[in-house]
Amino acid sequence: MKRRLALWARIRSMQLVYAIASVRPVQPKVILATSHIPAIRGNLAAIGDEIQRRDSTIAVTRLIHARESGLFGVLRALVNDCQAIYHLATAVLFITDSHYVPIYVIKRRPGTAIVQVWHACGAIKKIGYSVLGKSFGTDSVTADAIRIHSNYDLCLAGSQAAVVQYMDAFRQPASLFRTDLGIPRTDVLIAEAGRDALIAAIRQRYAIPARRRVVLYAPTFRGARMTKAKYPGNLDLAAMAEALGKDHVILLRLHPAIRAGLELDPSLAGFVIDVSDWPEINELMLVSDVLVTDYSSVVFEFALLGRPMAFFAPDTAEYDDERGFYFDYRTGVPGPVFETTAELAAYLRAGEFDLDRVRAFATTWFEVADGHASERFFDQVVVPALEGRPITGHVPR
Repeated sequence: MKRRLALWARIRSMQLVYAIASVRPVQPKVILATSHIPAIRGNLAAIGDEIQRRDSTIAVTRLIHARESGLFGVLRALVNDCQAIYHLATAVLFITDSHYVPIYVIKRRPGTAIVQVWHACGAIKKIGYSVLGKSFGTDSVTADAIRIHSNYDLCLAGSQAAVVQYMDAFRQPASLFRTDLGIPRTDVLIAEAGRDALIAAIRQRYAIPARRRVVLYAPTFRGARMTKAKYPGNLDLAAMAEALGKDHVILLRLHPAIRAGLELDPSLAGFVIDVSDWPEINELMLVSDVLVTDYSSVVFEFALLGRPMAFFAPDTAEYDDERGFYFDYRTGVPGPVFETTAELAAYLRAGEFDLDRVRAFATTWFEVADGHASERFFDQVVVPALEGRPITGHVPR
């Protein structure tokens, strides 16, 4: 009951602020908002960069409202709610890449548009309404009080396969989704301009040794809440170093929701390089020969490179209980699944990779991936919104 009352008070306060803010005229500004991680990255960053490149006079506001625990987190959330509600009432275009509560509690005023670009290109683990009844994500109290993932004018998706997932997660019709624009965060993986300079900058920044196979290790977080995200810690990096240290190097990328850094044993120096402070993981993919992950959505983008992947997942049963999967995990991911460090190291040492499986995965999950998604988003979403034209989802053929 206490939780329900607190949620009711939060909803009513946001609705009051929205009513007050709606007295002001709608302004020709674009809002980029996230509550996923404490940074504007991925699709939002790509869209923001494209707006700046095409027309630097367009007003762009960035809202970073990552969730925090404790009393300070509650107070910060109240301030964030008011800020978000003001912009929802006064911005012609509001773009988010995450579950964003203020969007779901208002009755939209005319002349405003809301677009969901999500922070991934598809999903292995369940999200949104799909996790009701699980220990992670939206609970029944919230779902009863708020129609989450509502009020969108359109949502981006990489393919019809992804649309099926998002329809279940958002409880929205297929007509709301567009798969013809592409996913902005994938542009860096395909576009040739600036690629060599970017690769050189990353290799220099982290002193990545030449003539070694570069393994990007990017596991997702563990924990029932984003505010308590932690590193899984189940891969034996010392054993990996013993087996692969002579001709491999591991780039360790922690999930952005993990606030505490990882202290690496000094004996791993030169073999394990912590690259978690590099802003965009897709840029790190460009210098990587192999991806090792578990349940992370980074597999979708990496598949566009046509490079091998391996999956280290000794806790699949536990993770299935906590989150659940949209497809059979072992047969659905584009690479073999290992439960021991020794097996994974042996696979990487052998170097016999099935790239047909990777290419088939990319074909399934991307209908458009040509390096121009950000341009199309600007032309077909940002410009129409600023001109007062309606934005709609994809009309099925």
